[in-house]
Amino acid sequence: MAEKYFVECDCGKRVRVELYEAGTEKACHSCHKSVMVPDTITLQESSGDKYPMMRPIEKIRRTLELGEPPFDGLCHHCEDADATFAVPITLSVLIERHMDHDGGIRPTLNGGVKLVAAAAEEFWQETAFPLLLCQKCHSEFQSAQAAASMKRKLGLVGLVGLLIAFLVFAYFNAELVALFAGIFWLIGAFAWAARFRDTKKIEPYIVAWLNDIRWVPETLALEDEYHLTVESSKKF
Repeated sequence: MAEKYFVECDCGKRVRVELYEAGTEKACHSCHKSVMVPDTITLQESSGDKYPMMRPIEKIRRTLELGEPPFDGLCHHCEDADATFAVPITLSVLIERHMDHDGGIRPTLNGGVKLVAAAAEEFWQETAFPLLLCQKCHSEFQSAQAAASMKRKLGLVGLVGLLIAFLVFAYFNAELVALFAGIFWLIGAFAWAARFRDTKKIEPYIVAWLNDIRWVPETLALEDEYHLTVESSKKF
């Protein structure tokens, strides 16, 4: 879940503030007087964060190692019952990339051009943690998984249908198809040459569930390139 920070006004009301507002003043929504927002460390400590100096991903590792919240056995989704299932999650984050060359479009000896893939050496760091769920929430999670799987299958069926329709169309309109094929090839070639790719690989359905785990949304927001894998849930 996203971190929430509050400061108390003299009128007794709590004022919701953001971390970037530290050191500034904010108007109380109740009495409209200005409230001084403390520094970032004080704000984090007031929210129960024992490790304000650590990066979010380091907080996940530390609390998991020590069995502290949010990995103290309580269901991450409802926070109302003890967890009975654990869904193993592995987050792989790109730490460093060394580029030998950046690839691109280069001339050849015969006067043409060729596309050259970028050569790089990459270093990734893995962080494994569980999504803890009670019996009820685990059933909801499985339903979300099944719906996502069905959506992928329907998308594949639709793609196959479009391919069949294209082949039938191509059979009767060969010249027009050749023209469109050339255009799409050029678009694809330039996209590949520009290293067009998704640097944050994550199944859409899992996002809402990961947002329930403290510091995970901040971790994903801070990282430029990562991929995430979800394994089969285990009962404990």
